[in-house]
Amino acid sequence: MRHLILASALALMTTAGMAGAQGTRQIDRSGVDRAAWAFAQELNTADAFQAYLEAFPEGLFRSEAEAQLFALRPDLAPQPEPEPQPEPPRTSLVLVNPPQETCTVCPRVVRVPGGDTVMGSEQGGAEGPRISQTIAAFEIAATEITVGDMRAFEAATGTRTGRSCFVWTPEGRMRSRDGAYWGAPGFDVTDDHPAACLNWDDAMAYVDWLNDEDPRGGWRLPSEAEFEYAARGTLDQQYPWPGGLSAICQRVNGAGAESRFRHRNTACNDGTEAPVPAGVFPVNPFGLSHMIGNLWEWTADCWNGSHRGAPSDGAARTGGTCSSRVLRGGSWDDPPENLRVSYRVGIPKTRRQANVGFRVARDLAPGG
Repeated sequence: MRHLILASALALMTTAGMAGAQGTRQIDRSGVDRAAWAFAQELNTADAFQAYLEAFPEGLFRSEAEAQLFALRPDLAPQPEPEPQPEPPRTSLVLVNPPQETCTVCPRVVRVPGGDTVMGSEQGGAEGPRISQTIAAFEIAATEITVGDMRAFEAATGTRTGRSCFVWTPEGRMRSRDGAYWGAPGFDVTDDHPAACLNWDDAMAYVDWLNDEDPRGGWRLPSEAEFEYAARGTLDQQYPWPGGLSAICQRVNGAGAESRFRHRNTACNDGTEAPVPAGVFPVNPFGLSHMIGNLWEWTADCWNGSHRGAPSDGAARTGGTCSSRVLRGGSWDDPPENLRVSYRVGIPKTRRQANVGFRVARDLAPGG
């Protein structure tokens, strides 16, 4: 059809009137344009209007031809130019770290700087010999794992720690009681109290849960070398706070005058016999609460009767009597002698007692 229109236009051009001198033939261009447009209108198709526009791109009827063409073929209509967008203001390039996934159940930790230390005491026995060590920096929970923490652990995992625990009788003897556990350890507790009646395997199950919940991982129990180093703070003395033994009543939750025990320290009376929530007694220079007193705490180490052969880098001892594990820190039912920073005991790892809990540690992230 386009060819028909073009042929018609050419025929009109060759038959146009003659003008000018010496018989020179002149073409009536406007007449050809009008004839081609009339023919396109007669056909009234998209092809006819498109052929007219191709033959006469600057024709007299270009606007009308475009209007007719685009009405019949909207897809051929030119798209409007997008409105120019204002150029965004230039800003300085700020590099940010990628967002880190957070662990909502992980305890608050304190970074303990690495350093050289000496573990043990001159008293010998289980506390000797003194061993020089270089401890790498690590993180440790600011407080003991709490009743609330254990409640969340059991709810999330569907596990149930053992409901039998050695508790103190009114006469001051420790006896096994069925039904006693971290939520009912023989004294009143709230979610903010440290969780007692937990054995070593309970502590390790909690550690495994933290590693499942925390994308970064690295959770574990502290070694006893790390525990003693963190408990000493910045003072290399048996009672590592200003005033030493004479200030023990203001620094440590041990067996005071209010307790039922014959070995109680009558110089102290803090008004409560049982463990207390974090922050009741002053934190140590690292910002750690109750590293001494309140509850004995499990460490990662197998029990050995002395420090002889202990690693020099603060790592946990994985050889020895591993059916028993090392406890550190002393507890709410202990006399001052047991609240020295170097004092240590070992008990079967399956045993649950109302004076034993734990806190967790974590390796530093690369570059931490």
